[in-house]
Amino acid sequence: MKKPTLAAAVALLLLSGCASMTPDQCRVADWYQVGVEDGSAGHGAQQKLGEYAQDCAEVGVRPDTARFQQGWETGILRYCTPYTGWSEGTRGRSQQLDMCRGRPQEGGFQFALRAGLEVYRTRQSMDSNEREIRRQEQRLQDKNTTESQRREARDRIRYLDAEQSRLRRTLQDQERLAP
Repeated sequence: MKKPTLAAAVALLLLSGCASMTPDQCRVADWYQVGVEDGSAGHGAQQKLGEYAQDCAEVGVRPDTARFQQGWETGILRYCTPYTGWSEGTRGRSQQLDMCRGRPQEGGFQFALRAGLEVYRTRQSMDSNEREIRRQEQRLQDKNTTESQRREARDRIRYLDAEQSRLRRTLQDQERLAP
């Protein structure tokens, strides 16, 4: 009998990490509760059902799609809140914009998500400016930098500092919209 190689063991671990549900979980799943959990997490119902169907087919189990869908509908209502929209937006998760379409809380969720996305973009701009300021400061430290280049670097740093001040004020205004 051959001993498994390290590469085979690593491949098995990686493949098992891709499974949405283990065989044992498939056998004992409360499909309503699985739907609630997936809806509450903002996962798409059809995508998750497809994953479960594929994983569970290996052990002869078919997801109870009706119970899953009922649970998902309950869970998605928990997800579709302004607080969750804000949280998703500040993490840059714009793909969630349509998750609550047609739900009672769609407007509040989308407003908060968009407001959170603005915060995310502002923070991204601030991070980019900080990197550029550091680059310009390194340029000033370089002994090979000419006086003209130093003047340019100082001017660029002054501009970026002013831009950072403006962005900090913008960020404060944006964060006031948090639910």
